[in-house]
Amino acid sequence: MQRMAESSQKFDYDAIAVELVRALRGRRSCAELSRRAGYQSNIASRWEARECWPTAARFLAIHQSLRRSKSSWLERFFHGVPDWASELDPDSPEAVAAFLRHLKGKTPMLRIAALAGQNRFSVSRWLNGSAEPKLPEFLCMVDVTGRRLLDFVASLEDPSQLRSTRDAWARLQLARESAYGFPWSHAVLRVLEIEGCPRTRVAQLAWIAERLNITTGEAASALSILESTGQVHKTRAGLRPVAVTAVNTNADPARDRELKLTWARTALARIEAGVAGTFGYSLFAVSHADLTKLRDLQLEYVRAMQATIADSKPSECVGLYCVQLLDLAAVPDK
Repeated sequence: MQRMAESSQKFDYDAIAVELVRALRGRRSCAELSRRAGYQSNIASRWEARECWPTAARFLAIHQSLRRSKSSWLERFFHGVPDWASELDPDSPEAVAAFLRHLKGKTPMLRIAALAGQNRFSVSRWLNGSAEPKLPEFLCMVDVTGRRLLDFVASLEDPSQLRSTRDAWARLQLARESAYGFPWSHAVLRVLEIEGCPRTRVAQLAWIAERLNITTGEAASALSILESTGQVHKTRAGLRPVAVTAVNTNADPARDRELKLTWARTALARIEAGVAGTFGYSLFAVSHADLTKLRDLQLEYVRAMQATIADSKPSECVGLYCVQLLDLAAVPDK
């Protein structure tokens, strides 16, 4: 998974909520959608008029009942069912709260509340399940906690068909493709965030090549890809990144595996070259249950690390985090 810098992209959560309702309604009338959702009043009309909102759990339950998909939105979002969700009804308030807690990770509550424009008591109640967020509030929380709002929308509807997400989704898809096709492009994107980056293209190429230990030709190819996919734009200070939300690459397992191999090989090459860093290994005997616990601990660490990355200023270097935790006796996937 490729994590981008914290997004400055602004979404209209009310507008997305309305468009999700309309997409679910399709060619039905608001009255028909309301009836099929189990309401006697024409509540869907009020949702579309932004007069009131369903809770996130209620909307997800209606969506599942009308779409009758074989997989849940959680499965589509995570491309599988997380361990913490295995015993939960995906469309329940409990699942919504657990999902938000998962996305929040180790990010401080006060930071989440500030980013969401909510008071910390409301955010706390949504996370512990004692209160339910309305649909727009939930969309906002998904955005500020996991920076994967577009991926969540995609678990329900096609974001390219919603006016509020169409352009951002196109940019995100281009960013994914560049990550798969030319992994170094995202490393170059991070270098462009470093303070002191030169203004001219020639100077930027030398700057990028020096800091990533790649050739100027590779740097030029990466910049061309970033320009063609709209991930950078020209400013008075030279090329600078265009904010994108998180770029998750696990939707395509085969290409995601190749991407992980690329960065693992990069880390290996730097070890062999004697580059300073934290490299180590440990071999141990452990139960299957405790290996799962170790994976959970690792995930907690990654979330804490991501929160630190989001808060880190100024940008002075580009970090690469690679990790392996596996059962050496496990049979490889075919």
